[in-house]
Amino acid sequence: MLLIAYWWTWFRHDGEAGNSRLRQTLVVSVIGVIVALGLSVPMSLASYGRPIHANVLPRLPFGVSPETTNTHPAFPSHHALVAFVLVAGLFMASRVTGIVAAIYSLAIIGAPQVYVGRHYPTDILGGALLGIAVVGVLNLSAIRTAIGAHPVAFAARRPAIFYAVAFIVTLQIGTLFDDAFPFVHLLGGVLRALHPQAGGIS
Repeated sequence: MLLIAYWWTWFRHDGEAGNSRLRQTLVVSVIGVIVALGLSVPMSLASYGRPIHANVLPRLPFGVSPETTNTHPAFPSHHALVAFVLVAGLFMASRVTGIVAAIYSLAIIGAPQVYVGRHYPTDILGGALLGIAVVGVLNLSAIRTAIGAHPVAFAARRPAIFYAVAFIVTLQIGTLFDDAFPFVHLLGGVLRALHPQAGGIS
């Protein structure tokens, strides 16, 4: 839903004054997803386990089992992180859209993660704050222009290429890169097969 809001905002203001700046905001906010996820990696390495594995829940929801829940570190919540990167970008483009997106993200993305024991409330808060902070920095005027001006200009010159790439990128964000990770593993396997000596380097 958040990415639908991005596409809607992008085309809704087509041709309006200030459209270039708005589109720069949307572009750098999407780029902010990658930046925020990168920043979250060292935080995750020092993180703790999920509440469902810590036996802190008085009762598990129906159909939820610790055996079917991954054991990845809980902090910060990547669902909340990605959601609030997008929320912050939408808020900068349109306050009304951003507020609605924030309510949606808390109710539909954040709260269920806590309810089923995948995250503590602080994991959701930490992910949200990190996402908002990243977008805030990237949308400083000089940074936004430096990063976003070229993609926006390219969209006007080569719309077919830009929108094809944008579709793939937003699809991967929407699935939290579930399709990309198998490809990365496959590519790694191919590289190791081509250069076997690389596999022995530790």
